[in-house]
Amino acid sequence: MLPPLRALVAFEAVARLHSIGAAARELGVSQAAVSQQLKGLEQFLGCTLFERSQRGVTLTQVARQYLPVVTGSLQHLKLQTQILFGGQQSDVLRIKVNHSIGHSWLLPRLNDFYNRFPFIRLDLTLVDWPSSEPCRDADIEITNGVTEAEHTRTERLFQEHWLMVCSPAFRRQFGKELAEGNISGLPAIQVKGYQEGWLQWLSHNRYAPVLPDVRLEISNSLHGLEAVRQDVGLMLVRSLVAQEWLSEGRVVTALEGSMLSESSHFMITRQHRSAKVSYFCDWMHQQYRYAGSGPEPAEKALIK
Repeated sequence: MLPPLRALVAFEAVARLHSIGAAARELGVSQAAVSQQLKGLEQFLGCTLFERSQRGVTLTQVARQYLPVVTGSLQHLKLQTQILFGGQQSDVLRIKVNHSIGHSWLLPRLNDFYNRFPFIRLDLTLVDWPSSEPCRDADIEITNGVTEAEHTRTERLFQEHWLMVCSPAFRRQFGKELAEGNISGLPAIQVKGYQEGWLQWLSHNRYAPVLPDVRLEISNSLHGLEAVRQDVGLMLVRSLVAQEWLSEGRVVTALEGSMLSESSHFMITRQHRSAKVSYFCDWMHQQYRYAGSGPEPAEKALIK
């Protein structure tokens, strides 16, 4: 059964604005017309959608379940109409994503997103650090670490492990020292900004608490791995970004062991999600739960 379109539009507006009067002004009709549309929809569905009082209207439980379906359907219809008849090629979704998860996890999967949602064009910006004001100039931010804000909604995606890696040639050159678990004075690369350090990793894995000789500090893990591949030195790196490099043999583990990262990757949106944002977020959850590759998903934690 297909409900009347005008009634669905009225339902979505009243539910979003929490007011029949405000919905009537937005739709350019009388309050009586909106009320009539709601009454007709309730009769069509055979259930009550709103609890009415002097203070306004409140969604019933079944209406709260129905609202995302209606909102998504109307947004999808609007987008497709714009694409086909409005001279608009696509609807743009602006995403800021941390370099490591963007390069190592998101980009290899984007073709699946385009196949499912060809009417959405992604504007992707790769960044090193979380924004001080999340979602001020982006619809979605996927970051390593999180800055909380009242207007945002945050979900944890991945929690990684720290690994110590080097090049195959480096391991051959310093094989004796590495076999003894002694990295004292060995050349090393440090990625800027991370809280976890060498002594913490070594202590966690029960190695001698001695420091390497950090010869290069760098702001990005991917660039750091390239320096590792060029035999510059050892590096502590997160498992997500290191996975492909290790599987292809471009880098190898210098010392056995790992350490759970103190921070995680988060997906941040505004509290009220548009249809295109909801499509992407739902797709992200499906990917990290069912793709069968990449890091094990952290338990989802709703922060805001």
